[in-house]
Amino acid sequence: MHRVVCLIFISTLTLLSAGCLTESFSPAEDAGIRLITPGDGISIFDGQGRYIGLIGEETPDVTANYSLGLVTIPPGNATATHRLIETSEFVYLTGGEAEIRCDNTTVTAREGEVVILPEGVLQSIAAVGDTELHYIDVIQPPFSSAVEVSGDELAEYTSGTDGVGTDNLPIVIPDPREGIEWDIGSDMMIYTLANPVLMPEMNLPIEYSVAYAELLPGGSADYNRLIGASEL
Repeated sequence: MHRVVCLIFISTLTLLSAGCLTESFSPAEDAGIRLITPGDGISIFDGQGRYIGLIGEETPDVTANYSLGLVTIPPGNATATHRLIETSEFVYLTGGEAEIRCDNTTVTAREGEVVILPEGVLQSIAAVGDTELHYIDVIQPPFSSAVEVSGDELAEYTSGTDGVGTDNLPIVIPDPREGIEWDIGSDMMIYTLANPVLMPEMNLPIEYSVAYAELLPGGSADYNRLIGASEL
């Protein structure tokens, strides 16, 4: 018996709380629903990897307070050392194994694990092992070339300058099933991985929530409506 596994990102101008779900209602046509199909993507970091954008500059008609894409890095390759100024990065591994640098800390992450990198850290992500590294990458505020500092420009951002390079630690979420558990339908479970309102003790540097969902064959969620929020 196979499960359907997915990540759910909910974006809102105000932080998502548990009270945004309304009671069940009858389904209706909604012109706001959109299917986004991944394209071929672009080469990144001088051919070290490939990025397929799903939310961001590729979808100007989709309103979200983050950018989201799929990254593939072949074994032995890595993103160049860089900083993302005034943006945080959420990395969810869907395949392979990674060594992720965050200032002076390096963590190893595997399929199903999450690493959140605070804004401004000196970072790189390397594919280790014999298989390709695949991960979902979320950046908030949305990525643009203006926020990335790399190469010779890194010398301008020494430790403590402009609030960056102060040895920030990554946030590691090793098991999605250890999140807040919600039983919302038939043969379906949802686990909250990251939510700044429901998990204040984690000091999450994000303004969206992320949940991990599992559905058995034939499983479904009851109809619901999110008030003032979009869901991916």
